[in-house]
Amino acid sequence: MMAETHSKTQTSTTTITTTATPTYAPPQKSGISLCLQYFKTGPGIVKLVELLFGIICMACAAPAWTKGTHWFLFVVVTAFVSTSLWCFIYLLNLKSAINLPIDWLLTEFILTATFAVLYIIASIVQLISTVTKPRPPRRLKPFYLMSGVFGVFNMLTYAVGSFYLYRDWKDSHPHTAFTGSVLKRNP
Repeated sequence: MMAETHSKTQTSTTTITTTATPTYAPPQKSGISLCLQYFKTGPGIVKLVELLFGIICMACAAPAWTKGTHWFLFVVVTAFVSTSLWCFIYLLNLKSAINLPIDWLLTEFILTATFAVLYIIASIVQLISTVTKPRPPRRLKPFYLMSGVFGVFNMLTYAVGSFYLYRDWKDSHPHTAFTGSVLKRNP
């Protein structure tokens, strides 16, 4: 008699789950405290660059002679004040100190994306009004052109900041965020 042996094969599958952490996780301290770690991260550096480009734009377009420059300065100053307030919120760790039912990341994302769109519109208006209008004195035209160019740079910086904020918001709200292969975080 022959004994038949059957070998049973078992397959095991292992599932590896990775959770993506946000770009910046605030310290878990309650209350107002000085927090400089945020400005060492990518989004913090982007905020500081936004402020720097905003100062350059305001300095170059300061004596407003045309309506386009008035609009440009309105957008630049509004974005500068808003970004300064967000810097103070992160600097003093106010997001964890204030208990309000606000989705801070979504609010900041919408505001930053709005400023990116307003910056490109204002920069185009600034460049066109400088080139086509005879009103600004000749000595101010190079500065007006430079302010428009730095406005485009600041728009790109706000777009990068919007991308960081969207990615962090998506990581903290995985079920309500949009899905897309382009915006997935690399491990």
